[in-house]
Formats: sequence, C-alpha cells, structure tokens
Amino acid sequence: MVSTGKIIKILRSNIFALVLLAVFIILPLTIGNNANFHNMIIYILIYAMVGEGWNLISGFAGQTSFGHASYFGIGAYTVAILGNTYNITPWAGMFAGAFIATAVAFLINYKLFKLKGHYFAIATLAVCEILRTVFSKWKYASAGDGIKILFRPENKLAWLALDVQNRLPFLYITMFALVLVFIACRRLEDSKMGYYWKCIRESHEVAESIGISPQKYKVIAMMISAFIAAIGGAFYVQFFKYIDSSVFGLQVSMIFVLVTVLGGTGNVYGPIIGAIIYYGLELFMRQRFGGQSSGINLIIFGALIVIVVCYQPRGIMGIYEDIKNRLKKGVLPHASNP
Repeated sequence: MVSTGKIIKILRSNIFALVLLAVFIILPLTIGNNANFHNMIIYILIYAMVGEGWNLISGFAGQTSFGHASYFGIGAYTVAILGNTYNITPWAGMFAGAFIATAVAFLINYKLFKLKGHYFAIATLAVCEILRTVFSKWKYASAGDGIKILFRPENKLAWLALDVQNRLPFLYITMFALVLVFIACRRLEDSKMGYYWKCIRESHEVAESIGISPQKYKVIAMMISAFIAAIGGAFYVQFFKYIDSSVFGLQVSMIFVLVTVLGGTGNVYGPIIGAIIYYGLELFMRQRFGGQSSGINLIIFGALIVIVVCYQPRGIMGIYEDIKNRLKKGVLPHASNP
C-alpha cells in the first residue's frame, strides 16, 4: 500500500506535468466548438508525441536523426492501406504500423549505427528520401496520387477521427496516447537503460570501457523511437484523412527536430513546450493576419530557436532549470539561519 507521503512526493515531482494535463483537458471545453482551436491542439499533441520519440534517440542517446519522417510515414501509410484495402480499423492498423516501423528501424540502423556524428544524420536523411521515392512510385500505395481514407459509417467508434463535426472525442484519445508516451519516456529516462543512453551520449569510449554496448543500446533507443513515431503517424493520417509521399519529406522530420530543440532536448517536457509554441504561434499569426501570415510564423519561430539555443543549448526547459537552480541557491542558504 502506497503511503500518503509517497503520493505527495510523486505529485510534487510531477506538478508541471499535471498542470499541463489539466490545461489540455479544460481548455478545449471552455473554447466551445472552435474547429481551428481544436485542430491546433490535436496538431500539438501529435507532434509532441513524435517529438518525445525523437528525444529518446537524439536527446538521451545523443544520435541526431533527420529521418524520423520515415517511421512517421510508415505508421500513416499502414493505417491508410489496411483501412482502405482490407477494412481494418485504424486502431489495429496503428499497432501494425508501429511494429513494421520498429522492424524497419532495426534492419536499417543496426548497420547505420556504425556511423557517428553527422555521417549518421546524413544517412537517416538518405533513408527518408529513399522511402519518399519508393512510395511516390509504388502503385500498391497509390503512387503519387496519395491515399484518401474512406469513411466507414457502420462503425463510427473505429473511424472516430473522420467525424469532422465533433473533434473533441478524437482530441482526448490523442491526449490519452500522449500521456502514455510521456509516462513511458519518463520511466525510460530514469531506468538503467536511460542511464546507459546518457553515458553513450556523453562518450562512446567511456560507455564501452564500463561494459556498455553503444550499438546495442542505440538500436534499442531507435526501435522505441520508431514505434512512437509510427503511432504519431497513425493519429496524423486519421486526423488529416489523406496521405501521400510528401509525409517522408525533410520538412516533416525537421518539425520534430525543431519543436524538441526549442523546448529542450534530453527533457521529457521539451517536445510538448516546443509544439505548444510552434502551433500556438501559427494559430495566432493565422488569426491575426489571415492568408498574409504565410511564412511569417516560421521566420519568428526560427529566430526564437536561434536566440534560445544561443543562450541555452538545452532549450526553454534548460533556461527554466537554470532559473530554478539559481532560486534554490538564493533561498536555501537562508533556510539554515535561526
């Protein structure tokens, strides 16, 4: 039986996560049936989810990947193909896509992880481009025409995301998925494997000297990361209702990278904070300037990343932690005075 003191300790250590969750739960209900706002929150949840996966391999294990659109796209295409061709619900297709992406991640990265630094990053980008070309020519995947998901009215629960009249049920399901991913990443961060990843990030040589196999644990990190990215892709295709080979493009991968870098790599809150800023800025600019805002939000977002990273490479969460540590140092010495 868990003691009250332990419960209070757990709540205190996760107060930021609980506040974020409360805001995400309450805010859509207070806004009313505002489609643009609900869509923005769904985008935030999906990209934060994939950002959490990217953060495992790049933030914790220290291996920069520019190819996470590969696994994102595999998850999306699997849901679309299985749904349209075999009438398999998206929820079953989602896990099928996740397992396929995990297998692809193992097969590709088992050899790629012999590369280091920018060589590995370029190789992941090349894999993404290969998949984009393959899916743009592959007739089974509708080639360059893309796939539009067909609505199955006989099973509304299974095809919930395609109900454009009410986005709230799908929003909360996506939120639930992000919560599960967040908890899993938080547990991995504090696990023995998480410490192995951080050791590998700091120094391959030191990791090897104490008996850690960098290649083995980097492959594991990439497989978990690919699984999460594919889950995000499954939610994305249900929400967007259409998919084509552009999902494997560099611009898709870079969104995962940029939102995590801005929020803070190596921190489970980083992707969520970065996604909130990115899509919050996009919604604000669209409402403020309409069609004339095209590209302005990207300029502001890019400038914000440059400023934040120059000041603190660990992003906004790094700045937050620095401020918190300074406040502790300023307050705690006086606590010992009578």
